[in-house]
Amino acid sequence: MGRKIPQGDEAGLVVAVVDKICCVAEGELHEVTRRSTLVLTLCLHDGRVYDGGRYGKIYDTLAEQAVAEREEWVLSLCSHQGKLYDAGMSRRIFETLTGCEVAVREGSVHTLFPYREMLYDAGSYPVIYETLTGRQLARRSGEVLTLCAHNGTLFDGGGEGQIYETLTGRKIAEREGSILSLCSHEGQLYDGTSEGVITETLTGRKIAERDFPVTAMCSHRGRLYDGGPYGFIYETLTGRMVVGGIKAVMAMLSVPLDLFAAFWSRTQP
Repeated sequence: MGRKIPQGDEAGLVVAVVDKICCVAEGELHEVTRRSTLVLTLCLHDGRVYDGGRYGKIYDTLAEQAVAEREEWVLSLCSHQGKLYDAGMSRRIFETLTGCEVAVREGSVHTLFPYREMLYDAGSYPVIYETLTGRQLARRSGEVLTLCAHNGTLFDGGGEGQIYETLTGRKIAEREGSILSLCSHEGQLYDGTSEGVITETLTGRKIAERDFPVTAMCSHRGRLYDGGPYGFIYETLTGRMVVGGIKAVMAMLSVPLDLFAAFWSRTQP
C-alpha cells in the first residue's frame, strides 16, 4: 500500500523548485519528478498538469511524456477554452497539443492569461495583445511580466514597477523594482516584486518583505503562498514558514485533491 495522502492545509499544492516538481506536505518538499534544467511554468489543463521551462519542452508531468518541443525556453503555459497554449523566448505562441502556431511577437512572451473568453499575452514588448485576433489591447512603456484577473478586472504589471487596469489604462500602483507576480486571493489583489516586497495592491498595504525577488504566488484552499530564490515557501498573510532550506521556487500550482493523490503516489518515502 502507498503512503497515506496528506490532508493538511498544503495538500494539493504543487511547486517547481529549480529542476524539480514537488508536492508540498508535512513541512517538506516531496519530489515527484525532475527535468534537465529549470522548470519555469506549471499549468492545469483538462485534468492534467503540464510543465515547461528552460529545457524547451512541454511535458505531461505525471505521464512523463513530452507533448511538444520548442527551440527556446518555455516561459508560460495557459489553459483556455479547452485548449492548452504555450509561449516563451521563441517569440511564438502555440496551441500546444496540435503544434499550431497562433501568433508571433516582437520579443519574448512572458505571460499568457485567459480573461472574459479571450486569451491575452504580454512580454518583453510594450504591447498587450488579444492573442488569437492579434488586436492590440494596451501599450506600456516597458516590458509586461504578469497579467491577473481580479474582481472582474484585468490587471498587468512589469519591469517599470507599475500596475495598471489593463482595459482602461489607469495606473493603480507603483513599486520599487519590477512587478514579477500578481495574485487574486479572497477578495484582494496582491503583487510581488523583484525587491522582495509583497503588497496588497489596491490599498498599498505592505504585507511582507523577503530577502530576494518574489517569483511565485498562489491562492490555495483559502490561503496565500509565496516563494522565490529566498529558500522558503511562506503562508504569506500569517508569515508562517511552510518549507525551509530549499532552493529557488519558480512556479506554484493549486490542484484538486484527487489529482494531488496521483502526484503523491509518485513521491518517494
